[in-house]
Amino acid sequence: MSDKQRLNRRLADAATLRLAGDYPRAAEILAEVAQDPGVGALGPVTSLGMPRRLQAAHLRLAKAEGDALRRIGYQFHLVPPPAQLAPFARFTPQERRDINHANRQPVPHVLHQIWIGDQPVPPACAAWADYARARGYDYRLWRAADLEQLGVNDTPVFAAMLARGDYPGAVDIARYAILARDGGIYLDCDWYPARRDIGFHDLLPLTGLTALAEDIPRNTGMGGLLLANSMIATPPDHPVLHRLNSVLDDVVAAIPGAPAWWSTGPLIFTMVARAGAVALAGNGLVAGTLPRGAPFGDVEALRAAAPEDALLIAWKSW
Repeated sequence: MSDKQRLNRRLADAATLRLAGDYPRAAEILAEVAQDPGVGALGPVTSLGMPRRLQAAHLRLAKAEGDALRRIGYQFHLVPPPAQLAPFARFTPQERRDINHANRQPVPHVLHQIWIGDQPVPPACAAWADYARARGYDYRLWRAADLEQLGVNDTPVFAAMLARGDYPGAVDIARYAILARDGGIYLDCDWYPARRDIGFHDLLPLTGLTALAEDIPRNTGMGGLLLANSMIATPPDHPVLHRLNSVLDDVVAAIPGAPAWWSTGPLIFTMVARAGAVALAGNGLVAGTLPRGAPFGDVEALRAAAPEDALLIAWKSW
C-alpha cells in the first residue's frame, strides 16, 4: 500500500470518529498523520506548511467542536503559501498604467454564462436570458462547441480538466478567455435573477473590472480579501484577464494536485486582479443563498422578499 493510500485511510478513520462525536480520538489520528514520514504524499501544502487535505480535516474537526478560533485560522490559511503565486501577479509600471486605462473603459451590456457537460441546462440560464431581454442586454450561453470554436480547447490545462470531468475548473478558464475577448458580465449558472426591474448598470459602475467579495478571508499575501470569480464585469482586453489567460498553465504546473479554486478559480483571480485596481460590488447585490437542490418555490419566495438593491440569488438547482 502506498503512503497516499495508507494516509487516506487514516484521514477516513478520523472523519468516522468525528462524525461519531469522538473528537479527542479524531484529533489524535490527525496528529499522528502530521508526524508520519510519508505525510508529503497528501499533496500540496498550505500557508501553515500543512498538507491541504490534512488541514481540511482539522478544519472540519474545529467546525464540529464549535471552536471558532481554530476554524477561522484553518480557513484563513487554507491556501498555498502566497509566495508560490505572487510571481504570476506582478505587473510592470506600464502594465499598471494599462490596467488603469482599462478601468476607465465601459463594460458591454452583455451577459455571459457557460454550461458544459451532460447535465441539462439549469433553469437559471433561461431566466437570465429573459432578464437580459427585459433590461436591454445581450445574452450568450456558451456550450462546449462554442468554446472549441473560440479556441479555449487549445489551452492544455482546459483540455486536461475537461478530459477528467473537472467542469468547474474548465469553466474558470473559459470565462477568462471569453471576457478578455468580448468583455461584459459573466455569471455562474448557480446565480438566479432576484428581480427584473433593475439592471446591473443601476448597481455597478460598469466601467473597468468589478467583482464580488467572498465571505471568508484568506491569506493572499495582500490582506484577507478573496474575490469571487462567479460574477465578473469587465471591458474587453483588460490586462488582468489577458494575464490570467497567459499564466494558468504555469500556475497549475507550479502547484500540482491543487484544487481548482486555488489554481484557476478565486485565489489566482484575486491575486492577479488585486495587483491592480478592482471595484467591489456592493454587499447587497446578493439577496440570499439557498440550499443545493432547493425547490423553485423557495426561489420565488426569496425573490419576493429581495431588497431593492439585490440582483443575485445563489441557487444550485442541479
